[in-house]
Amino acid sequence: MPHVSGTSFNKIISGDLESVAVVAQCLDNQWIPRELLTTMLAHGTSLRDSRVIGERLRAVRHEYLRALLNAQQVIVNRAFFLNNPVVYRDFQEDGPSRTAFKALLGDSVIVPYLYQEDSLVDEYDFTVQPEGASAWREVVGDTAGSCLRLSWDKAQNEDATRTKLQRPFRRQLLVLPDFEVASLERDFGLAPEEARLLKARLIEVNNWAAGEESVTREQFYRKFVVADGTDPADGRYDRTKPFAAELKQLADLKYNIALPDAVGRFPMTPTGSLDRTALQEVDRAMSSGRAVPADELVHMLRQQAFALAQRPLDVGLTGLELNHVRQARGTEEWLRYKDSLLRLLSEPERMPTAPEEFTARGQEVYDRYVALAERLTGIVGRRREGAADRWQPIIRLSVHTLGSVMSMVFDNEPHIEVAGNVAESIATQASKAVVRFSVVGRDQRRAGRQLETSFDLMQVEFQNTRDEWDDLARRMQEAGFALREADGQAAQQATLNAPEDENGR
Repeated sequence: MPHVSGTSFNKIISGDLESVAVVAQCLDNQWIPRELLTTMLAHGTSLRDSRVIGERLRAVRHEYLRALLNAQQVIVNRAFFLNNPVVYRDFQEDGPSRTAFKALLGDSVIVPYLYQEDSLVDEYDFTVQPEGASAWREVVGDTAGSCLRLSWDKAQNEDATRTKLQRPFRRQLLVLPDFEVASLERDFGLAPEEARLLKARLIEVNNWAAGEESVTREQFYRKFVVADGTDPADGRYDRTKPFAAELKQLADLKYNIALPDAVGRFPMTPTGSLDRTALQEVDRAMSSGRAVPADELVHMLRQQAFALAQRPLDVGLTGLELNHVRQARGTEEWLRYKDSLLRLLSEPERMPTAPEEFTARGQEVYDRYVALAERLTGIVGRRREGAADRWQPIIRLSVHTLGSVMSMVFDNEPHIEVAGNVAESIATQASKAVVRFSVVGRDQRRAGRQLETSFDLMQVEFQNTRDEWDDLARRMQEAGFALREADGQAAQQATLNAPEDENGR
């Protein structure tokens, strides 16, 4: 296999990636936890503020390590090795973290991505940190691994970059007038009148984008998000610009799913961040298989018999470092978790005709992820005691349609939660919904400090969406699932979302 210029890294393309390879949104230099973004707008602080820097780096670090623990591979833009301290801190100095980083890089668990350049160490057209660049050059000099590009043919790569990474952002802006007010209410926690005003603002964004031949995120930021005359990289968000926070989150979400879609793998959305369903891709084709009729979904859910462990686990990410993640990935527990995850994701079209397989595979993922968490506790050792580290895992199976989310929560008292109302545009029409499987902590207020794993499993199809949606809720109650008020978190789980198909649907 050919090597990347100046190193012994193998050149790979999307077809060479593992099945569960992810791109972690947290490494985007503009990603900010939702709560922090709200605080920044309220106080007029920027990404350069010392308090913001500290809080943001802690959140990024948490999500980065979670991605490396949960997925087979993590794809990392080459720039982040040179300018993101969350990444280069692991190989900046000798020690256990540097050893672990080199091993993960050499084993192609961490996979550098090249945009258009041919070298891992040269051709910088972006800002770098001297300490990061120096350490990176040294570490790749004596490490072999894999390096990803859309294509290693220059002309083909330029075409793929333009059509799969650059154009989708503007296309997203052009469909904003089609967004449903009901979904905007749910996704952003807005009152009905606020959601209608946001919809009006989305139409303004569409009109602006329609007059531009091409649109970058930086251009969008300057127009709708940051203070006039400031550098978008400084992150000085302007609260006088209507719905700057909501527009920023939508733009960041679309920007960050472009690469995983382009390589046919998964974006990993940080805990508590805007979820892909906020893009309202109702008929988005999933690579995982055909859609399931609603009555078959009910049959599957009625067969669920998860024997959930109810004991609290003293598991969090306090004190977790890269060498702990590497050790955990080498355990029998991690290998067993990975195998069970692959089994659950494989051949989802067979699940409706064999619900007992879905039950068994779902239970297996849960049991093995809990076992991995327990093993991780032993690897990290005794850490700060307190409620923040106590993790009570449950299974949440969610069905996401335009405007509403229905979640089946399997805990000591199985129940369903419904948030939002089916959008009027699809209420009497046929539509598709995404079915998501998650292992999460029972207390979602602590989600940012705990382990969890989540991924889109399949689609369900409705012929008359609202009637069948209401019928689904009724039949689940008849099956013994009590109806409870949603806690507002069901639509915002971290997820390994399925990519778009080759036609961008």
